[in-house]
Amino acid sequence: MGKIIRISGPVVVAEDVEDAKMYDVVKVGDMGLIGEIIKIEGNKSTIQVYEDTAGIRPDEKVENTKRPLSVELGPGILRSIYDGIQRPLDVIKNTSGDFIARGLNPPALDRKKKWEFIPAVKKGDSVSPGQILGTVQETSLITHRIMVPEGISGKVTMIADGDHTVEDTIAAVAGNGKNYEIQMMTTWPVRRARRVQRKLPPELPLVTGQRVIDALFPVAKGGTAAVPGPFGSGKCVSGDTPVLLRDGEKSIEEIFRSALKDPDNEVERDGVEEIVRLKEPLKIYSLVGRDIVESTSYAVYHGKSNALVRIVTAGGRTVSVTPVHKLFVKSGDSIVEKPAQDVSEGDRIACADLSEDGNSDVLVASINLVFDTIVERDVRYGVFDVYDLTVPDFGYNFVGGDGFIILHNTVIQHQLAKWSDANIVVYIGCGERGNEMTEILTTFPELKDPNTGQPLMDRTVLIANTSNMPVAAREASIYTGISIAEYYRDMGYDVALMADSTSRWAEALREISGRLEEMPGEEGYPAYLGRRVSEFYERSGRARLISPDERYGSITVIGAVSPPGGDISEPVSQNTLRVTRVFWALDASLANRRHFPSINWLNSYSLYTEDLKAWYDKNVASEWSALRERTMEILQRESELQEVAQLVGYDAMPEKEKSILDVARIIREDFLQQSAFDEIDAYCSLKKQYLMLKAIMEIDEYQNRALDSGATMDNLASLAVREKLSRMKIVPESQIESYYKDLVDEIHKEYGNFIGEKNAEANI
Repeated sequence: MGKIIRISGPVVVAEDVEDAKMYDVVKVGDMGLIGEIIKIEGNKSTIQVYEDTAGIRPDEKVENTKRPLSVELGPGILRSIYDGIQRPLDVIKNTSGDFIARGLNPPALDRKKKWEFIPAVKKGDSVSPGQILGTVQETSLITHRIMVPEGISGKVTMIADGDHTVEDTIAAVAGNGKNYEIQMMTTWPVRRARRVQRKLPPELPLVTGQRVIDALFPVAKGGTAAVPGPFGSGKCVSGDTPVLLRDGEKSIEEIFRSALKDPDNEVERDGVEEIVRLKEPLKIYSLVGRDIVESTSYAVYHGKSNALVRIVTAGGRTVSVTPVHKLFVKSGDSIVEKPAQDVSEGDRIACADLSEDGNSDVLVASINLVFDTIVERDVRYGVFDVYDLTVPDFGYNFVGGDGFIILHNTVIQHQLAKWSDANIVVYIGCGERGNEMTEILTTFPELKDPNTGQPLMDRTVLIANTSNMPVAAREASIYTGISIAEYYRDMGYDVALMADSTSRWAEALREISGRLEEMPGEEGYPAYLGRRVSEFYERSGRARLISPDERYGSITVIGAVSPPGGDISEPVSQNTLRVTRVFWALDASLANRRHFPSINWLNSYSLYTEDLKAWYDKNVASEWSALRERTMEILQRESELQEVAQLVGYDAMPEKEKSILDVARIIREDFLQQSAFDEIDAYCSLKKQYLMLKAIMEIDEYQNRALDSGATMDNLASLAVREKLSRMKIVPESQIESYYKDLVDEIHKEYGNFIGEKNAEANI
């Protein structure tokens, strides 16, 4: 039995640990905290502990489990919410309440639940590693395939159908002079990649339904993508915004400054962002359904924004919020959430109407929901301090602003997880702020799979490791997630893994490296940062799997990088860009202009374009690649011409150059811009994307011919067909072909009048 000799935050040094080996899991101290051996020198073992080490003392025991850090794999993973070392958070909550008790390590898979096992082999059959023994209907969307574990082959001597727990023996195999008992549950060391027969070239796209991605910057199934973007772009309010409290009102900046000074509160800083976790919660008010009720907030946030939207109502209410901050708008008999950038004059927004009682310690005697009409809305640009409250248990909103308006707080869009054609989604919240991860945990179970109408959680695994959880567990969460993804890939599924954010994972590496007193590399990160990043992304890929039947699966890794201040020249971003082949450059200026998705088409790139060219040309249209190349050519030419236009003025430019600027605007506004809140526009099939691009290029071609015939852009800019083109994005998929045909006929007719063709509707 080893004993502790030194403690430094999450790093513990112990001596005389029995049979110590690298990456063995150990139980540290009298509470049995979970840790992992990461360094051995003589009889001394350095351990990173996955739980808070406060209160642990030297000379306490260290017990070696003699097993590496592993995940449990079997039915019951989907729909689960785990922490970074695969502890089920719902089970922990039922056991220890709202806070994770230290030393608590419940099994990842339910040992009591029974699953119906349907055999795929029979007694006497020969089996080998990777072969499917049988299936379990894990969720409404996913059939779980029980496979022969690695290293086992021979003849089946027993196979059991019916209901079984994950620990029951469901098959026995005799081979190599041994008898093997197989359960539905297996374990796998998280730091070891699962083997495949061979990796395949990236020839199939991961279809996301997002036009800017699928058409311009596609990612392959089994590919890697990086999404760098700065912090500070949340749904926040200006500092002078009053917040309605139980005992009066204060500006949100005053609340933040007061909370910051309280020594009992916990403060987290990340570049320009700060979040204060409150020991004593704020007593505020929130809209729940149609009632305004007393609520609580446990955290206050401060960050920066490049724009604010100022709203003024007929009743004199005012508020300034970031463009993506949501307001509650009356729509018929319903209340819908709409970003401030999308509201307009005439919209009726939810507000609070209150009366005060001066004889009570509670100033608000009654408070009711009312609706006030927006009469003024304007956008200001610059650098602004913005603030937010977290209200996860009461509808994610609070009452604030001059005159008191219902204000939504932080929410995250998960378009790729919802719409991409992956079978399984593994979402790793690695070191994100607690309120953001809470949002994911509460909204994901409510989302519906758009293809089946079933809950999205039926094909999702969530791994939650927030920034206030121990850093060592944050470091492990990446490996836990990728090991689970590999398991489902080996069944033959396409898996999309979202890691948000690998910057926080790298910071965990940096902290542990510092406590180990290792020689630091650039900006204090460990010298091996690049190797660790590469090892993680290399576990992606599409592969022919180890199995006697021909089975294929893939893992697509999409890593969000959150560099402080959006500076992608820092080490984590640069090491990520070296190994990933797609770069989706999020652009705050596009977001401020209400252009979503805010992916900059000049800074982004995809190195899969040539690999996927044959698939697109065969499965979508033979001219797909040509359309894409022409689109990119126009957008790049527009960037050059905009500088000329600023120097000489638009009116002084040649008509052909005006045409390029015009077509580029159509591409930007009518094709690349896509609304996640519109039921039709949220997802766009490849067929519809092709027809939209083809229609735009038809305009481009006919417009140039008209200009050659003597027309001017002033003549062409007012043609009615252009408005019909702009409505194409909201045409339902079932009507898109007929709409496209009518649109092209009108293009030929209207532009043909300028070209002077005898048959204006004839194709060129």
